[in-house]
Amino acid sequence: MKLIKNKRIGKVLFVVEGSRHEFSLIKKIFEDLLGYQRIEKRRNKATYYKSQTDSHSTVAVINTKNSNIASISETDYLDTIYAELIEQYSFDVTNAAVYYIFDRDSKSNTDPQFILNLLHTLKNSRENENSMMGGILILSYPSIESYEISQFIDGSYNICACLGADAKQFISQHTDKIAMNKINEHSILHACDEFQKYISDQGINFNIDDFSSANIHIFNKEEKYYEEKSTYFLLSVMSYVLLDLGIIRE
Repeated sequence: MKLIKNKRIGKVLFVVEGSRHEFSLIKKIFEDLLGYQRIEKRRNKATYYKSQTDSHSTVAVINTKNSNIASISETDYLDTIYAELIEQYSFDVTNAAVYYIFDRDSKSNTDPQFILNLLHTLKNSRENENSMMGGILILSYPSIESYEISQFIDGSYNICACLGADAKQFISQHTDKIAMNKINEHSILHACDEFQKYISDQGINFNIDDFSSANIHIFNKEEKYYEEKSTYFLLSVMSYVLLDLGIIRE
């Protein structure tokens, strides 16, 4: 695998639950490392921020109304932000690749059937069925910290954690190896390799152009393991975003 650092990706929209960590992670990867222009709007701030990077590719990061995954359904709130992106920044949301970034922390998102329904609906970053706007649900088990762990730890997908707090504790115990400021080209490729090893070990068919089935299988396997052991295998589907955008290629 290799990282295509000059890959033009057009408009990309991240809709995230957290108001801090996900913003910092996306900034580190897409602006600092890859050099894309970035727009952000956090739920606790009235104004937008736009980086000065001169780029043919723009990444926008916005919050849902609150941190619960059910807020994806708050269409009036999101539509208002979409309109502002179009009017203020000529950011055409309807022609953007859209990724909904959420944690599968069983304490913060308590309705697995609702999440499964979203996985069946939000299947493609650019176009969904019944003329629905593009958007795919990108989950981390149990939290986005799993993505950082997978960048630096071999066999991370065999580590278990029940809650996002457990993943954070793992990082705090391994600060000599794991840190956001250490993220680089090698670590991003390492995370993608961990992601693909998990897919292979679990016997899941992976098609980069039709990821929906694999996404659902991952969810079902993680849910089954949680029912049996009250814990998840550490895994983040964030690597798929870079594969889907063509930033990482075989």
